This record gives sequence, C-alpha cells and structure tokens, in this order.
Amino acid sequence: MSPSAQVTESGRIYAGESAAERQARQRQQFMEAGLELFGTVGYRATSVRALCRQAGLTDRYFYKNFSDTEDLLAAVYSASLDALEGQVVRAMAPGLQGADADRLVEAGLDAFFAAFENARVARVCWLEVLGVSRRIDALYISRIEKFAALLLAVARQMLPGWPLSQEESQIVSVAMVGAVSQSAAHWLLSGYQAERRTLVSANARLLRGLFSTLPT
Repeated sequence: MSPSAQVTESGRIYAGESAAERQARQRQQFMEAGLELFGTVGYRATSVRALCRQAGLTDRYFYKNFSDTEDLLAAVYSASLDALEGQVVRAMAPGLQGADADRLVEAGLDAFFAAFENARVARVCWLEVLGVSRRIDALYISRIEKFAALLLAVARQMLPGWPLSQEESQIVSVAMVGAVSQSAAHWLLSGYQAERRTLVSANARLLRGLFSTLPT
C-alpha cells in the first residue's frame, strides 16, 4: 500500500505526513508569516491574502487554523512571549542556585534585551498589539501580570523574608515590568541606538534600587 493510501487515527497519510502533522506544519507556516508581516508592515496593514502569499498556502488552510487575523496575532504574540520568558528563566537559573542577586538580575535582563533585538518580535509584542481590540487588550494585560508574577516569585526566592504585602508586591512588580518594557520600547523606536549592555546596566540599577529600599 502506498503512503498516500495508508490511514491512521488522525487521518490519511500524505507524502509521509498525517493529517494532524500536516495541519501543525501549516499552522506553523502561518505563525512564521504572521511574525514576519506583523513585525514589518504591521498588523493593520496585513491581510489574509498577504499572509497566505507569505506562507505559501491558500486561505482554506488559514481558516482551518485561525478564525481571522486577530486570532493569528494573539497566537504569534503569545508564542513570542513564551519563548522570551523561557530565555529569561533559563538565563536566571544559575543566579537562583547561587543566590547571587546581582548576577541573576543582569543575566535576566541581558536575556530579555537579547531577545528584544529581534525587531519583528519586539514590534509585535510592544507595538502591534496595542489598541487592537478588547480581547487583545485583555491578553496584553494578562501577559504583563504573568511576567510581573515571575519577577515577584524570583524576588521572594532571593529574599525569603519578603516584607511587602501581596497588594503592594503586585503593584511594585507590575511597575518594574512597566519600566523595563518602556525602556525596551524606546530602544526599538530609536533604532537600537544604545548598546544592549547599557540597557542592562540602566535597568539593573532600577531593580537593585528597589531591593535596597526593602527592610532586611
């Protein structure tokens, strides 16, 4: 029996690829097309036709994977931030093991700004998601809160006697994420004029300044 005639639980095999594998590949092609176009010409200037042309697929396959361009934007945004957060967490791990606050802060910031040097990712995550819809606004807020929760968890691990209330802790962590994010957005819009190490140094001062105000 030829590969194209073989049947699996997930669908017919075609060219050695199951239906599920084929759809996953097509979805990834549209994710890559979305990152490319949203990160260059912009979300509002990108049509389904342009995405299909970039992905090398037809609109039939687009609508098998996404309901509309906003749905793709949400997926690209979430996947990009998942990857960025993963890089930051891996970079901070040695500092956590050695309880070295300075090393942890600088490693995490360096990983963050290194990922941000991908201008397509930066534009999608910091510019193109703004003001799109209530759904994207809610997703944006939830991702800020998630990153703030990560920052707070790291701070509490470094300082077991963390002195702030839960309410103040949440506000402080969101404020720190906002400060880092705003400096990153300015860096992008300036055409990356400053060196990455300068961004790391400046933001590390902010974070160390916070730690210095906490009672021990």
